[in-house]
Amino acid sequence: MQHRPWTWLSILTVIATIVVIITHERLLGLMPACEWYRRTGFLCPGCGGRRCVTLLLQGRWLEAMRMNALVIVTGIGLLYLLVRGTWHEHGKSERAFVMSTRCALIVVGSILGFWLLRNLPFFPFTWLAPVDA
Repeated sequence: MQHRPWTWLSILTVIATIVVIITHERLLGLMPACEWYRRTGFLCPGCGGRRCVTLLLQGRWLEAMRMNALVIVTGIGLLYLLVRGTWHEHGKSERAFVMSTRCALIVVGSILGFWLLRNLPFFPFTWLAPVDA
């Protein structure tokens, strides 16, 4: 049997997605509120993420994007990496994705930029903050 970590990760991702879709209403009550926001009054990059995922599971894509666009962009990026790694294991692509230092710095800078900009109290940056439920 060949060692195929991406294939196993893909299978586990599908199973976890199914479990979350079935149980997301019960899982919401188990998730704590954002401790960073509670203590500082500033939004973290993940604030609104729980509502974003819930709206995604309900098929309300635009509303989900309004809660936390970073969650959606990150999810798409991770899905791409998962598919690319699995395809590479099965010989469908010539080389696996390797993140360069420059790419990693762009990702980290984007997250930090999103964190800073969503806390600015004027238009258009207020669009990055989640809508009050």
